[in-house]
Amino acid sequence: MSVQPIGSPSAIRLRFGPFELNVAERSLSKADRVIPLGGRAYDILLALLENAGDVVPKSELIARAWPDVTVEEGSLRVHLSGLRKTLGDGQFGNKYIANIQGRGYSFIAPVTPLPAARDSGDASLGLSNLPPALGRMVGRNNVILEIRRLLETEHRLITILGAGGIGKTTVALSVAHGALADFPGSVFFVDLSMVTGKEQVIGAVASAVGLAPQLVDSRAALLNFLSARRALVVLDSCEHLVERTAEIADYIFQNTSDVYVLATSRETLRVPGERVLHLCPLDCPPEQPRPTASEVLAYPAARLFAERVSARRGSFSLSDDEAPMVAEICRKLDGIALAIELAAGRAAVFGVRSTVARLGSRLDLLKSGRRTANPRHQTLKATLDWSHDHLSELERIVLRRVAIFIGHFSLEAACTVAEQEGIGRSEIEGTIENLVNKSLVVAWPSYRRMLYRLLDTTRSYALEKLAASGEHNWVAACHASYLSRSLDGTRSNLFDLEPGQSLADTIQHYLGDIRAALEWAFGPDGNDGAAIRMAAAASQLLLAKSLFMECRDWMERAIDRIGTDCDPRDQMEIHASLALSLMFTAGNSERVRDAFNSALAFAEQREDAYQQLRLLSGLSMYLHRTIDAAGSLEVARRAESVASKTGNPEDAALVDSMLGSAYYMLADHVRAPKYLERALHGAPASRRFNATQYLFDLRTTSLFNLTRSHWFAGNLDRASNYAARAVEEAEKSDHPIALCRALILTMPLYFWVDDLAEAERNLSALELTSEKYSLEPFRAVALGLRGRYLVRVGQMADGMCHLRNSLDKLRALRYEMLVTDFVSELAIGLARQNEPAEALALIDGSIATQIGSNRPLHLPALLLAKGSALLSGEPQQRDLAMASFEEAMTLAGQQSALSFELRAGLELARLWMDRGQIRKAHGLVGAVYGRFTEGFETPDLVSARRLLEQTRVRARRAG
Repeated sequence: MSVQPIGSPSAIRLRFGPFELNVAERSLSKADRVIPLGGRAYDILLALLENAGDVVPKSELIARAWPDVTVEEGSLRVHLSGLRKTLGDGQFGNKYIANIQGRGYSFIAPVTPLPAARDSGDASLGLSNLPPALGRMVGRNNVILEIRRLLETEHRLITILGAGGIGKTTVALSVAHGALADFPGSVFFVDLSMVTGKEQVIGAVASAVGLAPQLVDSRAALLNFLSARRALVVLDSCEHLVERTAEIADYIFQNTSDVYVLATSRETLRVPGERVLHLCPLDCPPEQPRPTASEVLAYPAARLFAERVSARRGSFSLSDDEAPMVAEICRKLDGIALAIELAAGRAAVFGVRSTVARLGSRLDLLKSGRRTANPRHQTLKATLDWSHDHLSELERIVLRRVAIFIGHFSLEAACTVAEQEGIGRSEIEGTIENLVNKSLVVAWPSYRRMLYRLLDTTRSYALEKLAASGEHNWVAACHASYLSRSLDGTRSNLFDLEPGQSLADTIQHYLGDIRAALEWAFGPDGNDGAAIRMAAAASQLLLAKSLFMECRDWMERAIDRIGTDCDPRDQMEIHASLALSLMFTAGNSERVRDAFNSALAFAEQREDAYQQLRLLSGLSMYLHRTIDAAGSLEVARRAESVASKTGNPEDAALVDSMLGSAYYMLADHVRAPKYLERALHGAPASRRFNATQYLFDLRTTSLFNLTRSHWFAGNLDRASNYAARAVEEAEKSDHPIALCRALILTMPLYFWVDDLAEAERNLSALELTSEKYSLEPFRAVALGLRGRYLVRVGQMADGMCHLRNSLDKLRALRYEMLVTDFVSELAIGLARQNEPAEALALIDGSIATQIGSNRPLHLPALLLAKGSALLSGEPQQRDLAMASFEEAMTLAGQQSALSFELRAGLELARLWMDRGQIRKAHGLVGAVYGRFTEGFETPDLVSARRLLEQTRVRARRAG
């Protein structure tokens, strides 16, 4: 059989939009006017049209346009740009060519082949009984070509397998119409959906080929008729009579040599020689933020929707505003062609937005299809009724009960909700297999076991049956119980995934089920016990998915329902998860500390060292955020006592990280790096995230604290290396908390060394991440960092406004991270804008707070800022500035904070030089500079060398 793709003599003209491409003449016209088109542009356009709806790789387009020449991708981009301009791509709502990032290009507009007229002896005028094709298909070109290739290579029995409404009949009719030239007058379509008994199947086939129905021996007559011909017989909708249909198909196949059978079914025929082709749902646009119309229309499901809206409305151009809604419609309908067509009919009348809003009741929405279609194809409900009516009673029971699962489920899960007296596990397993064979349940291979799911449309239908059966509440209770047990069993290894497995992907399969179970447990049909168990079981998964607001809401509801008989372990999980979710969404209130302490009390009561360390590490993070250095050291010592009893090396590494963090906050830059380095050596770098220690990622924490400690100590090259590692490992952790903390606590180093480009890159990542996950404290810090950046690039007014807003938010959230940095930047800015009183009041207040709270770490930086603010005032304040720099230098020396000692020394030396004290300035800077061993290309060390040279020259001249 010959395959006739676009571009063959039987399809010499192609129409899209107002354009017509003549393949034979290699010409493009619009309204009968020839459009000039270069040879390479023509080849590129034809390659795209031949694969309309599919992505054509860049390499394939280059090979098509430059078959004997090696060119760069830039040449392709140039020709595509010119081609788009010629077509007016993007003008007046017209969209033709989409760039699919990282994959290639796709022609996304409808393309209509215009075949050359056939002569009067056309084979289609013979005995063939084909009904009209069901309209232009979208996204099925490859499938049709594959079936034609199979027919051409003598595969004589092919079954198109797929779920109801997926488009099997449409594909079969398209293949059949395309095969008329190869089977002259002998392509027959047999609609078995109207056949109700096994004995009627042979009569339906005989009638379809034109034989008289009253024949005594239909089988013999049919065989005699077909044997004399080269024929294609399409057996449509075989599933309800699959055994009898299989027998007839096998009879034809075995007793003829040139007759081909193409069957459509939701269940395979299972006869020798059968080649099965699974018809998958249409590809849908993935979830992504704000996709454009071109990006959405690159997927066939969306193109089908747009085309069917246009067919009903007269014209429809998808806008960028509507694109995310169309993508959502396609995903919710699982790429099922019939469902999408029905939804498009609704959208043509009521609009896209209304259609999205009403998709919750899918079956009510998806009615009123094409009047010309077979009755069971006119609505989705009719299609599903057809399948349901032909199920056994046990298959109906299992189907409606497993509909309680929103996502994937295992055989064990199916048995949990479907088992009852008289229905055993083996029967349920066999029934699931039958439902998979009938395309009502989809099998999904997992890395450990086979999983199953119902398409959303099928599930909506089965849920209606579940509600009508009166079993919904009992099945929902079994569903919640199963989920809470399963989650409870995976608490300790939630993050321990197989190599290459995505945490987000793993959790996503179960998140919908968990939400549904929580809603039921906390709802009127649930109970307190089920609610507490479900909330405790789900808490870590919600945190792992970074659903902090949702976790906080469920935990607060759970605490209101905790009774005296609740499991202490569940109470501990609920209090701990409330502490973490509150901390990341609402700041560092006393409620956070109280929740941690409540959880710790349960852990200590149970003498559970594992849980104590998890909770102490979370409390340590809280104290780090509030800059409670003494409290942080006390908690680290408590953890050290617990870890000494476990003997676990990872527990010891956790304690080292906590101790190192505490010593860093106490400005001990000698002891801090020792503990932090030891923590890194004790924690395996291959571990993607430390599941055993809640959300305290000890590697990221150790790396950013090492960054800051080495920076303060003057080890600037090491600090830069650790900063890069901290962000890199945080990105690999696939967790927004770890990433935000790494970005926030390494970014000040880039401001210190004037690397504003790196600061801007990291700041953009911080803003996006904190916004995406509603992490209010981190958003407040990002606001202040943006203010610092704006001040540094000369946008003083905007920068200071950002800094003020950030400080207000951080005070309300009790989040002390980087507050002193923002106070210093704002005070200097105020002084430079002739507001010295406000500047000094702001910075003196911050200094007093640090001293009163025993926070020595940031005092050198604040004293430096105070000196700079004083320098911007009256000349008589220069002595006060000098005193401030001297104090900063002395305190930095006591803390071994060599970087701050040098910066204060440089400011002081410049003042001395202004007074003619050249040798004194030289000796001061030279002594500090000589203690550096690295970082010689950073701004302060470059300035120090210049100052030393200046003082050396001036001293020589004076001598």
